Amino acid sequence: MSLWTTLGFKQITYANNELPEIFPLAIREIDFVRTDVKNIFSRILTDVLERTTGIPEKQQSVLWDNCVASESTDGLVSMLAMAMSDKKDLFLVYKKELGLIRRADSQEEIKIRDDYKKQGKSSVGVFVSFKNYTRSDMVKLYSALEFCAVGGLHKSMNLSKAIQLKLTDLRASVGLSDSADVKTQAIAIAEGLKKGCDVMLDAKDTLETAKPDLTATNSAMEFIAKKQSFYLGMPASYITGEAAKGLGDSGLGEAKAIERGLKNYYFSVIKPVVEVVFSVTTQFKSEDFDQITSSLETLKTFELTSDEYLSKENKQIIVNKMFGLPEDEVGDEPVEVITSDPLADPTKKVPEADPVSA
Repeated sequence: MSLWTTLGFKQITYANNELPEIFPLAIREIDFVRTDVKNIFSRILTDVLERTTGIPEKQQSVLWDNCVASESTDGLVSMLAMAMSDKKDLFLVYKKELGLIRRADSQEEIKIRDDYKKQGKSSVGVFVSFKNYTRSDMVKLYSALEFCAVGGLHKSMNLSKAIQLKLTDLRASVGLSDSADVKTQAIAIAEGLKKGCDVMLDAKDTLETAKPDLTATNSAMEFIAKKQSFYLGMPASYITGEAAKGLGDSGLGEAKAIERGLKNYYFSVIKPVVEVVFSVTTQFKSEDFDQITSSLETLKTFELTSDEYLSKENKQIIVNKMFGLPEDEVGDEPVEVITSDPLADPTKKVPEADPVSA
């Protein structure tokens, strides 16, 4: 019997002299990546819908998942996010009278596909395709790298919990006949530490814990977030949840970058799908209040200037562009004040009658 076995370590034989994996993650890489990417797309689509107007309140319930054991527990957002992540075709059937949206069965799928080939639409359901959504491939790649970074962090943090009892010259001073005494002392010290009691050690013996170095992990996570933000079209602060603000930075730049990214998903995913499924017209609601302030100041300035250098038509085009209106949009005509006496001046104040004394 070896000293290694005597001190309480189990002797296990591994094929090809391979060591066992220490503190593996409790989730497989394929499940981690699939869940991560799906939740990324779900969060983006959810934020887009928060800025989308035109969806009736009765139909908003089918956008989200529900916990009721019904025909379909997945909402529209989850089904779209899963199809985007897996790069698959999605066939949707919406039952307005039941307030239910679900995936089409095999027969309905065949009917919808044939209808779209013939006329580009179907009365049975809606055909959405993400087969060419190559963005998902790159997002999955960096999600897999994140799995490796999280796995390394998981090992480091678990190892930091273990106390290392370092006995001076253990192998040189302890023979096989004395190994039982060493084992007994080691167990007594471990029990005392577990109870928070004082323990007696040799002057050169040490008690240590592994100190995890997070420098490499933090650098890896920062790199992954930057690459994911590039392929998702969103700022890195949106991915990490930490706003990258500097001295004097109000955060308006980050807000504008987030709005640009969300608007892309609105026009490419939410608007075409929602309008076809629910037969409604939607609009993207901007939250760029700084732009509204600038637009109002521009409008006020135009009101105070003449049309000598900038014509009224050009002013109208500039104002429409700043407020996000169509270029040919015209303002409302001033409200006409109608009085009972056509000869009366509407601006003239009518004197009040003197009160009648009692």
